[in-house]
This record gives sequence, structure tokens and C-alpha cells, in this order.
Amino acid sequence: GLIAGDISFKEHGLATITVSGPADVWFGVGFDAVVMSDQPYTLIVTETGVSERKLGTCGTEADHCAGDLLTPSLTLVSSTVHDGIRTVVVTRPLLGVSTDYYTFDTVEHATINVIAAVGAGPAFAYHKARSALVLSLASVNAPTCVCDAGAIGQLCETGGVNCHKFVKNCLPAPDADLLAQHNPTCNSDTYGGGLSCCGHKRIMLDADQEVRPELLRYHMKFRFWFQEYRPAGGAAGAKPSHYNLPRIYQQTEANAGEYDVPPAFARDGVPIPGYPNWPKNKPTPGTTCTGACPDGPDCACVHTIHYRWKLGNTRLIYAGGHCHAPSCISLELFRNDTGELLCRQLPQYGRGSFPEDKWDEA
Repeated sequence: GLIAGDISFKEHGLATITVSGPADVWFGVGFDAVVMSDQPYTLIVTETGVSERKLGTCGTEADHCAGDLLTPSLTLVSSTVHDGIRTVVVTRPLLGVSTDYYTFDTVEHATINVIAAVGAGPAFAYHKARSALVLSLASVNAPTCVCDAGAIGQLCETGGVNCHKFVKNCLPAPDADLLAQHNPTCNSDTYGGGLSCCGHKRIMLDADQEVRPELLRYHMKFRFWFQEYRPAGGAAGAKPSHYNLPRIYQQTEANAGEYDVPPAFARDGVPIPGYPNWPKNKPTPGTTCTGACPDGPDCACVHTIHYRWKLGNTRLIYAGGHCHAPSCISLELFRNDTGELLCRQLPQYGRGSFPEDKWDEA
């Protein structure tokens, strides 16, 4: 990462946090995040002290604003400068004052996703450079289980140029499955391909395909239907003609944005991205099978991931799934308390009657 640092846990529920960075500019670290829009609790270090902020609170501008300044919950122990490097030591309770503050849980979270940034000047402003990393916690004077802490390799373009690395905010169990399954999408070290390969002016072709110089130009037309709003009230006490319909969007992969569905079983000479040494005849993580597997005629396998979240004090007016055919079989929404099926979404496959029916493609 850009900034060296460590967190040590002391008695009486206090965390001692040590962070170092360039002495002539501001620098900061945010906890439990891979991007600013994750709204992390953040420490900002300047020559005048250390402040606490909650980033990512500006809606669509979450990646480009200063966020909210929080009421101080930490104690500045020291701030020293040596050879152009400022090192600050602060203490604060392990338990956050509110949900705006990160809570250090030494039992449940052995690793913490961290973002770091440095500025171009001494005053807190837009960052000059930034990075994401994983902070691994170790026990003091006791054995520590050494496990996969989310290695981050380099993802490069052809010729080894324009390299970058990433660690996605894959949630741990029991909230989600991707981290426990070591899904390859979670970091660039195991990444097998996907959305993170796409970039501005990047050509995604096979090596033997010609890169044409022409630009694809197109026009988009939007048409909006509307009804005039009538507020509540009047002599008859009428209800308003319309209600706000906030959009709540959740993905099975939670904050990862995508995920891999690996082959159910490894084959000789065909390594599985993210699971290069997976043993034969053993289902890959997230896979359940029936029948005589892997080669029996009745072998049938399903890959499953879960994301568990709660939503309260809400009146459900509309629900719709986001489903990509042909891999999508169905989407169902159930009530957990009663098992009632609220809605089902099924893909409709085309029969190839195009152009008679312009929507009916095979």
C-alpha cells in the first residue's frame, strides 16, 4: 500500500493505531472498504493532527468528495517526523461510537479491507494517489493462524503494461459465501477475467483478431411518460396521486459486482482459474451434485452462492430480478418468515422468427 501502518489491540477495549506517510502532505486510511463509495470510517492525517471522517456520503459524487467530519473518538498519542516521514500513533475504543465509526472485531475479522491515499499538499483535498490493500491481524504473544489473507497480484495488459491490482469487498460468512469459497473474483491474484478487464479504449479481442481503426458511433433516444402529481389533501382528504418508489438494489454477490461459476470438477490438463491445484473428483466450492459423479450419466451439479441481508420498515410495491440468459434459469423471491413465494421471473427464449418479430431472436 501507499502507507505503512499497524493496529495493535491493548487491554480495556482499546485499539492502538500507527500510521505513517509523507510529512509534507496529508494522508489517510479508510477501514472496511475497497473504494470511497463503500462509505468507510477514515483517519485523515495532517501536520495539525488526526481527524475522523465518513467518506462516500455525497451520492453519485461519492468518489470525489470529502465526506462528513465526525465527532472525535480517538486520542492522539504522538506525531513525529523523521527523514520526511510522519508517524502518528492514536488510540480509540475497539467499539465504534455509532455505525459511522468502524468497530474492530478481533474475533470475527482477522483481515480488514483498507483504502489508503496521499494528497498533493498539506491541506485535506482531492488525493494525488490511492490504493487498496488487506490488513491482516496477528495475535500478540500467541500463535496466529496463517491463512489466505487475500493476496493481490497484478492484472496487466498485453506486454505487461498498465498493471493494476485490486481486492474486492467480498463479504465473509455468514453474510455471504464468496470469501469463504475463495471465489476467484475477489482479488486480482486469482482473477480469471470479467468486468475488471474492461477499460477506456481497451480493445478486447483475441490475439489473432485485427484491431480496426473505425469508431462505432451510435445515437440513443429516450422517451419518458409522466403524469401530473396531485398532492394529498383537499376537502375529501384525498391521498396523493403518486408515492416515491426508492430503488433498493441487492446482488447475490453483494459488493463484488460479479463472480465466477467454476466447473464442478477438475480435469486433467485443464486447470480451473482460481483453483489451479483443486483435487480431482471433489466438487469445487459452492458446488453440490447428485448422481454418479463426475462421469456418471446421471451426474447433475448446481453452483450456489448466498447473500443474506435484512430490510425493515418497508412496504414492498414492486420487485424485479436482474437475470442474464441463457445461464439464468429462474429468479424467485420468498418471504423468510412464511415461505410465501412473492414473485418469480423466468427467461423467455427466442424461437428465431426474426425479422417477422424483431424481438424473437434465437
